[in-house]
Amino acid sequence: MFLVPLFKMGLFNLTSFPIPLHHMRLAWKVLRLILLIAICLEIALHIYNPFSGRVKNGEIILPKNEKYETELSVPGLDQHLIHTKNSLGFRGEEPNDSNATKIICMGGSTTECFYLSDGKDWPNVLGAKLKKVNPSVWLNNAGMDGQSSHGNLQMLKQYIVQLKPDYIILMCGLNDMSLDKPNRFDEYSGKWYQKLYNFLELPSTIVNIIRADKAKKTDLNHQAFQDISKMETLDMSDTQILHRLEAEQPYIGPYKDRIREFADICAANNIKLIFVAQSILFSDEKDLMTNVDLGKLKTGDINGKTRSFILKMYNKSTSDVADEKGLPFINLAARLPKDSRLFYDGYHFTNDGADLAAEMIFDALVSQNLIKEKKSK
Repeated sequence: MFLVPLFKMGLFNLTSFPIPLHHMRLAWKVLRLILLIAICLEIALHIYNPFSGRVKNGEIILPKNEKYETELSVPGLDQHLIHTKNSLGFRGEEPNDSNATKIICMGGSTTECFYLSDGKDWPNVLGAKLKKVNPSVWLNNAGMDGQSSHGNLQMLKQYIVQLKPDYIILMCGLNDMSLDKPNRFDEYSGKWYQKLYNFLELPSTIVNIIRADKAKKTDLNHQAFQDISKMETLDMSDTQILHRLEAEQPYIGPYKDRIREFADICAANNIKLIFVAQSILFSDEKDLMTNVDLGKLKTGDINGKTRSFILKMYNKSTSDVADEKGLPFINLAARLPKDSRLFYDGYHFTNDGADLAAEMIFDALVSQNLIKEKKSK
């Protein structure tokens, strides 16, 4: 209403708009075209979405009966990769109703071992070893790339408890660095706009691509071969390292709370939980293979020495919870040598790395008599 006097005074009229009418019509046509393209993309993504995330609004979408096949040229890995997911969406044997000793390995990409061919991921190498001493063992690899303790908790509640495993072997901590809550796009409160987002594929696909790019920049989910002799270096003073460690402290408490909750859920469902400390190549040592100083290598916005110190904080937290709950803790990080032949990018195992990790975990399980054969019904 306040515009009426302006029109009467001739100070405001349609001809005063700087945008010509034919430009406005053109803009409207472009807007309609964009809307039409968005609708077509939405329909297409509902039919097939190659960028679909495995976590959407707090619910994990498992890739059931999927098969990934590709050619690689990475030292330490098979040239022809075959990675298969079973009917559960995990790696390993199909489920059966026999009186098997059920073991599920959980964690992030260092458990999933995406770029290791079927049977060469450390959980299934471990399963083969356990079968030799306990033929009733049924083991599946439920690791998921990028999954933190938030995702492990959701996976436990949403899928694993219903499978009623006898044992869970959990390797976590690396993806929890500087993480005290799930990404806001993963939170779901039931509001109308979140229900709409849950239904639409296009917005969530854009979000997943952005999140993947952010994760890549942190250098935690960057799965590509790195020649450590050619990597950038980063010098950090003791003061800088100390400040970075202090900055990580606020995230440790929430992490411990999450794995305590994980342990409590396992106990309530009669699942025996076994923790495994995460091991990475980066450290304050020299590489056994190349003699490169691993502590000076640039990994994200910090160097290898700092990265290893932060991971030790999380492994120590896991160990503390294990002690508190009276649960086994296998310190793989202290056992596995700092040798670039065991890692293809500083975080993820090569075939040899997975073999050695499985052997060390197996030795710990057997020596401590942690996996026991179920009694026949």
